[in-house]
Amino acid sequence: MSVSFAQLRARIRVLGHILGETIDRRCGAETLHAIETLRKGFIEQRRTPDAETLDTLRAIIHDGDISLLKDVTRAFSLYFCLANLVEEIGQDEERRNLRERGANQWEGSFRNTLKACRANRMSVEEVTLMLEQLRVIPVFTAHPTEARRRTTMGLLQRIYHRCDGVFDAPEDSLEKQNRLRGIRELIDLLWSCDEIRNRKPLVFDEINNGLHYFKTSLFEAIPQTYRRFDAALAEVYPELDGYEITPFLRFGSWIGGDRDGNPFVTHETTEQAVIMHANTILKHYEKQLKILRQRLVHSDTIVAIAPAIRARIAREKALDGKTFAYNPEDYEHEPYRRLVNLIREKIRATRAHITSMGRDAENRRHSYSDPDAFLADLNLIRNSLKTHDPIAANGDILDLIRLVKTCGFHLASLDIRQESSYHSDVVADIFANAPNLPDYLALNCDERFAILGELLEKPGAPLFYGERLGARTREQLALLRSLSTLYTLCGSATFGSYIISMASHGCHVLEVLFLLRFAGLSGTDHDGRPFCALPVAPLFETIEDLKAIEQVLPQLFSDPHYRALLTNQGDRQEIMLGYSDSSKDGGILTSAWQLYRAQQTITRIAAAFALKTRLFHGRGGSVSRGGGSTHHAIAAQPPGTLHGEIKFTEQGEVLYAKYANPETAAFELTMAITGALKASATQFSRRPERLCDYEAVVAKLADACEARYRALTDHSEGFYQFFSQATPVAEISLLNIGSRPAHRQKGTPTKQTIRAIPWVFSWSMARFTLPAWFGVGSALAALSQKERTLAMEMYRQWPFFNAFISNTEMAFAKNEMHIAASYAQLCEEHALREKIMVEIGAEHRRTTDGLNQLMRQDHLLAHQPNLAFSLQWRNAYLDPMNYVQIELLRRSRKTKDKAEKEAINDSLLRTINAIAAGLRNTG
Repeated sequence: MSVSFAQLRARIRVLGHILGETIDRRCGAETLHAIETLRKGFIEQRRTPDAETLDTLRAIIHDGDISLLKDVTRAFSLYFCLANLVEEIGQDEERRNLRERGANQWEGSFRNTLKACRANRMSVEEVTLMLEQLRVIPVFTAHPTEARRRTTMGLLQRIYHRCDGVFDAPEDSLEKQNRLRGIRELIDLLWSCDEIRNRKPLVFDEINNGLHYFKTSLFEAIPQTYRRFDAALAEVYPELDGYEITPFLRFGSWIGGDRDGNPFVTHETTEQAVIMHANTILKHYEKQLKILRQRLVHSDTIVAIAPAIRARIAREKALDGKTFAYNPEDYEHEPYRRLVNLIREKIRATRAHITSMGRDAENRRHSYSDPDAFLADLNLIRNSLKTHDPIAANGDILDLIRLVKTCGFHLASLDIRQESSYHSDVVADIFANAPNLPDYLALNCDERFAILGELLEKPGAPLFYGERLGARTREQLALLRSLSTLYTLCGSATFGSYIISMASHGCHVLEVLFLLRFAGLSGTDHDGRPFCALPVAPLFETIEDLKAIEQVLPQLFSDPHYRALLTNQGDRQEIMLGYSDSSKDGGILTSAWQLYRAQQTITRIAAAFALKTRLFHGRGGSVSRGGGSTHHAIAAQPPGTLHGEIKFTEQGEVLYAKYANPETAAFELTMAITGALKASATQFSRRPERLCDYEAVVAKLADACEARYRALTDHSEGFYQFFSQATPVAEISLLNIGSRPAHRQKGTPTKQTIRAIPWVFSWSMARFTLPAWFGVGSALAALSQKERTLAMEMYRQWPFFNAFISNTEMAFAKNEMHIAASYAQLCEEHALREKIMVEIGAEHRRTTDGLNQLMRQDHLLAHQPNLAFSLQWRNAYLDPMNYVQIELLRRSRKTKDKAEKEAINDSLLRTINAIAAGLRNTG
C-alpha cells in the first residue's frame, strides 16, 4: 500500500512535535510561541489571504531581534529537513511494498522495464547484447548547491534509520517508545549543532563528502541493485536464469580533478583525491573479506574443495608464513578461510603500497598488481564453491566480485577538467622555450591545429628549456606526472576523461594530447599505434559552442593521427554537453533544443566516420541546469543517440537527495539503468511518425523563447542591477558551500561574470525561479492554432517534449510571484523595479496560460498530485522564511557596523539553508 497524504502529514507532525518540544526546552516558551504564531499564521494566510493579517505577521519579523530570527530560521530549516526525510521514508516504503507484492506498476523498475522488452518482442539475444553494451556512469561533483554540513546529514541519516517502522507501530509498544526516545535525542543533537559551516570547505572536505555516500549507502546499494536485476531478469526471461551479467555500473568523480575556475585544485589535491578513493575502497574490501572469512567455513574433511585453492595458497609461501606465523596450522582443513586471509593481507599491502604513492617497497612485494589479479583469486574461490555449494557461490562472494568490477582499486574514476585557454597558454609557454617551434600565440586556431598535428605524428615530445617555464606550465606538468604515477598505481580505470571546457576548435583537443606526451600518457604503443591513457573529451557548453560542433568534430575526425587514436580506443569518442551555461546564455527552451540538436549532430557526424559516441551530460539539480527525473531525462534522449553508455553529473544537493540512504540509492541507480535501457533499445526509441513536424514546432518555440529571454537578460537596461538587489546573489557568495569562487570577477554580476549555479540559486531563493521558465510562455503564445494542436500531440507522444514540459511545470510551480514582488522591493530604483516586474509578471501569466492549455488542465500540477501536495504544505512554511530573509537582507545592506553585519549575515545565511531545504532542487 502507498502512504497517503494524510499519513505523511501525520508522520511529519510527529517529528515536528518533537522538534517543538526541543525548542521549548532549549530556547523557552516565548521563542516557541513566536515560531508557532508565524507557522500557524502563514498556514492560515495560504488558506484565506488577508492583507491585515499578513502585515501583522511581517511586523513580528520586522520587530524581531537577531537572536529570535536566528532561532525562527533554524526551527523552520530543521523542520524542512525532517519533513523531507519523512517523504523519503514514505517513498521507500511504497517501493518496498510494491516489490514484496510482485507488482509491476512502478515505472522504471527492472521488472516493469524487462516486461516491456518482452512485450516489444525483444529476443534473448537482443537483451543480452543490450546488457553487454550497457554502462551507466554517475559522476559526483562538488558544485556548491549543498548547503548542509555533513554533520547535519549524518544526524538526519541516523534519524532515518530510527524511523524505520516507528510510525505504524502500536502507540503503547515498547519498541515505539524506545525508538521515539532515540529520535528525541537525535533531534536535540540537531538543534545543538551548527547547521552552517564557519569556514569555506577545502577540496579535502569536498572529497570526503563525496566518499561519505559510498560508505553510508552505495557499498550496500550497488550489490543490492545487481541482485534485484538478477531476480527480474530470471522472472521475465527465464531462459537467462543464471546468466552472468557484466556489471554495468561505474562511478566517476570531479572532486579533486575539476580545476576549471578553482585555483584550489592543484596536482597535490588530485593526488589526495585518488589516494583517498583507493584507501576507502580497499578498506571496504578488507572489511568484506573478514566477513567472507567468517562464512566460508567449509572443511575439506567434509566437502570436495578444488585442488586449485591449495595450489594458490602454496604460491603465496612467503606471505602465508608471515600471516600464520602465530599458528602455522590455522585453518589447516578450511582452505577457503586460509586463502581469504591471504587475500585480505594482499589487499592490506595493496592499500599501503598505493597510499605511499608507490614508495613502500615491503608492501609492494605482497600487493596485487591490479584489480584483475584480485578478481582472479575471488573467482577461483567462487568456481570451487559452485561445485559443492552453489548458494554460497551466489552469495557474499558474488556481491564482492561485482563490487570489484564496479569500483576496482580506484572507487570512482576521476575526471580531469580544465578550460581550453589554460592549455593554450601552457602550450604557448612550452613553444616559447623550445627550439625550432613557432610563436604559438601568433598562430590562428587552424594553424595551431596543423602544427600540433605535425608534432603528434612524430614520436616523443619536443625538448624545451624547463628553467624558464611559467607557474601555470610547471603546475600542468606536475599534474601530468602525478596522473602517470597514479595511473600505474591504481589501474587504467583510475581516471575517466580529460575534459576541456569551452572547447570551440579542434586545436583545443590536440593541445591536451600534446601535453599528455610529456608524461608518457599519450604517444605510440609497441605496435606503432597512437594511444592516450585518458580519453580526451571536449565540453560544449554555450549556445555558440553547441552550434560549433558541426565544425569541430569533422575537423578532429578527419585528422589521420586522431582518427587512428580513436581506432585504438574502440572507435569511441566521449563528448560532454553542458546544460548550465547554455541555459544561462539563451534560456531554458533554447538550451534544451540546442542540446537535443547537438546530440543528433554528434551522432550523425560520428556515423559518417564509423565512430560510436558516449555522451556525458553535465546535469545540475535544478530544471534550468538539466535537473529533473534522471529516468525520464535519459529515456527521452533523441532516438539513436545513446548506444548503451551514458555518463551524467550528480551535483550538490542532488547527492544527498539520491544517495543518503541505501534504499533510496538503489532506487535511483535502478531508475538510471532502466532509463538507459529504454533509450538504447530501438524497440523503445522509435522515431515518432511526425518527428520532423514536431522538431519544426520546437525550433520555432526555441527561437521565440530565446528572443524573449534575451530581451530581458541582454537588452533590458538595469536588469543586472535589479538582479543583484532583488535576490541574495551577493550574500550567497558568503555561504561556505564550495571551495570554488561563486563569481568570475567582483562587482555587479552580469551574465558573463556570474557562474551558472549562483545564477539559478539566487533566483530560486527569491522565488522567481526565472531561469527555469522565462520565455516559455511567449514561445507557446506565438504558435498558431494548428501548431498548438500539434504541440498537444507532441506532449502526449514525444518523450523529449513531454519531459521538458513536465520539468518546466514542476519548476514553474515553485515560483511565487507575491513573494518575488516582496524581494523586488529591495531594488532601490522604483522605475527600474516597476519596469522589470511588469516584464516578469506578463511572462508569468503567459506561461501559466500556455502550460495549462498545452497540458489540458485547469491548474498547474493537476497531473502531479504528489508534487502538488508537497508544494502546498511547503509553501506555507517557506513564506515566513522568505520574509525573514528579506528583512535580513535589508538590515545587512543598511548597516555599516562590521560586528552587527556579521551577526545579521550569520542568520541570513541560515535562511538560505532553510529555503534550500524547503525547495529541495535549488541549484
